[in-house]
Amino acid sequence: MGQYRDLTDLFGEPHPAFELGLRWLGENPPPQRADPCLVHGDYRNGNFIVGPDGVRSVLDWELAHLGDPVEDLGWLCVKSWRFGVNDRVVGGFGDVDELLDAYERAGGARPDIDTLRYWIVFGTLKWGVICIAQAFTHLQGFVTSVELATLGRRVAETEWDLLSLLDGGW
Repeated sequence: MGQYRDLTDLFGEPHPAFELGLRWLGENPPPQRADPCLVHGDYRNGNFIVGPDGVRSVLDWELAHLGDPVEDLGWLCVKSWRFGVNDRVVGGFGDVDELLDAYERAGGARPDIDTLRYWIVFGTLKWGVICIAQAFTHLQGFVTSVELATLGRRVAETEWDLLSLLDGGW
């Protein structure tokens, strides 16, 4: 969480919703795992290949790190990856209970809902800060890119999503 606090401060722009999110994350940490695992860091539809028999490959491992595997489940549930199918919390195609049941069936300990919520809040904040960074990269002229510029508008969406989460929504 510290790196996202540092990045938010670095850009020198006010983002009260992110400040609330950072405070909430600091006040509501999940239990620390004694056994950190490999976390993908960007596990979402768009970064896996699916075949008739299920997921066949997972792409884009540059954000991989050791941590809580529920972080990947939370990232998959970030509203931005639902692509408008907002009633299906899991990537726009599944429900939370289905995800947790499948995770347990696959051999993981069933995460509690508060831990999953923590990681969804974290993922939403993370995506918002990434959007700021991408827009900043364009605006400062480091890389001129329409894609990076348009990610700047996504900041307001993630702020709204974060406020909704903090108010108890999904």
